[in-house]
Amino acid sequence: MFDVYKELWTRRRMVHTLSLHEMKREYAGTLLGFAWGLVNPLMRIAVFWFVFSIGARAGRPVDGAPFFAWLAIGMVAWFMLNDGFRSSNKSFRSKRSLIKNTPFPIAVLPAVQILYNYYMHLILLVVMLVVMAFTVDSFSAYWLQILYYDFAALMLLLGLGSVTAPLVAISKDFGRFLDTVLVFLFWMTPIFWSIDNLGKYAAIIKLNPFHYIVQGYRDSVFFKVGFWEQPLYTLYFWVVVFLLLILGNYLYKRMKPIFLDIL
Repeated sequence: MFDVYKELWTRRRMVHTLSLHEMKREYAGTLLGFAWGLVNPLMRIAVFWFVFSIGARAGRPVDGAPFFAWLAIGMVAWFMLNDGFRSSNKSFRSKRSLIKNTPFPIAVLPAVQILYNYYMHLILLVVMLVVMAFTVDSFSAYWLQILYYDFAALMLLLGLGSVTAPLVAISKDFGRFLDTVLVFLFWMTPIFWSIDNLGKYAAIIKLNPFHYIVQGYRDSVFFKVGFWEQPLYTLYFWVVVFLLLILGNYLYKRMKPIFLDIL
């Protein structure tokens, strides 16, 4: 039933090697090299912090957590989700020359893009946590829980990438539609605002699996809440991931002959 993911596991070393190659290719010829993986997200965090904390005068602590630190951790989680989803759903179309000209195991391409973005995410995450260890009095063993949420995010992205990559390979319009969906998800995921402000409508936002990851980061860093303390929400998240993985495996096998002809 999970033939695609069995192939991924069999070729896991290839996925790792190709993801590192993507990192080298992306920053080849630049003066700062991998440092650009830090400069761009840190500049975006700074701009949003200025707009929402200074310009909008909305920089009050959130449940006791400093607004800037709370915002920064949410943004770090979002960058991983956004970049991983955006690159994985375009993985077949962006590598069409490779697919058409070589006998390449194309099933691994979404995972390669996801892992590449995750490695860049780790650099940013480590820098951010080091800064917070010296500036925010929240360091605890719960920080280790971020590893669980990273694994959960990778599995979610793999499911989403497996579902959307074949569809984007067939239709450029679907790729543009997904870009619009990501903008919508950005503002509907509680990154700049607290879900507590929604009252009874908070349950609707929690249907967005991206919220599970973003809130999980904040629970780990600031609020000392374990994922096991919300078993129903955790179960819901993994059911969604499982269904995405099943659907992704099905779509890949059914649509592979079609998008290979179109690319």
